[in-house]
Amino acid sequence: MGLGHDHDVTAAPGSTQTAATAHRKRLKIVLAIYLAIIVAEAIGAWLTNSLALLAEALHMAVDGSGILIALIATYFATRPANAQRSFGMMRAEIVAVLINCLLLFGLGGFILFEAVERWFNPSEVAGGGVILFAVIGLIGAAISLTLLSRGAKESLNVKAAFLEVMSDGIGAAAIIISGILNLTLGWNQGDAIAAAAIGVIILPRAFMLLKQAINLIMQGVPKGIDLDDVRAEIEQTPGVHGLHSLHVWGLTSGVSVMSAHVVPDPAAVAEGGSARLLDRLTESMRENFGIEHCTFQFEESAHLLHEGAMHRDLAGLTSTPAVSGGQQGGHSH
Repeated sequence: MGLGHDHDVTAAPGSTQTAATAHRKRLKIVLAIYLAIIVAEAIGAWLTNSLALLAEALHMAVDGSGILIALIATYFATRPANAQRSFGMMRAEIVAVLINCLLLFGLGGFILFEAVERWFNPSEVAGGGVILFAVIGLIGAAISLTLLSRGAKESLNVKAAFLEVMSDGIGAAAIIISGILNLTLGWNQGDAIAAAAIGVIILPRAFMLLKQAINLIMQGVPKGIDLDDVRAEIEQTPGVHGLHSLHVWGLTSGVSVMSAHVVPDPAAVAEGGSARLLDRLTESMRENFGIEHCTFQFEESAHLLHEGAMHRDLAGLTSTPAVSGGQQGGHSH
């Protein structure tokens, strides 16, 4: 019968807004804070001979580059759609997260290797200086966490930056402890332990971000949306006789998309109720699941006979359905 599309009519023509773009200003402030801390900790590492401070400076440099990549991606993500990319470049944010994950894996391995070397060959460390520069890093991390806390709930890109800052704060705290141990006990190997802690913190976070990014790339159902709930909501809508080929996926963080083939109740169609049914369905998806971009294909149940084999497989039908009296009951999968 045709396609039904639901779009955000309040958006300015040609505009594209992803979850991360709304927090671009805060990302810029955090990046500026990071640049200042990186310089301070690099100087501190040179003055105090601290591997932990050097590891933290490198860690923050990678995290800072991740924030910069995230910022660049937000600009790409707002570029309008064109003939080659019908959704624009929204997924640039996911590419940014993948690049950041690769950087984190590399850095984590490097820091752990250096920490083992420093453990077996400890060097003299100036504990007082280590504490001073680590406190500067901890303060900067606390400010940055406050700035990013809201955006981390809405955007995978901002969440990546938030987790980076959190790990930097934990790393700074570990360095402070190692500095205290150096001052009170003269234990230089505490610096190696603090560096190793930073390396250990990096790797699980990188795995978690990679898992979420891959889910988006593989067009998995976005976190927070239950496909069974979506299916039930559509099937229970008055005027819906059957449903199949339901798909829900995410273009990027905060931008969910869905499509479904719906068999309307013949009585509703006869009364000219197709438009009202489409309105009910799109409103339900928006209000209950936050899905703004919906595509519903209305069709007679016998139409499934004319679909290709791949479509029937995705619909959960392993064989050609039987048809009785020219009409077939709706399918729910």
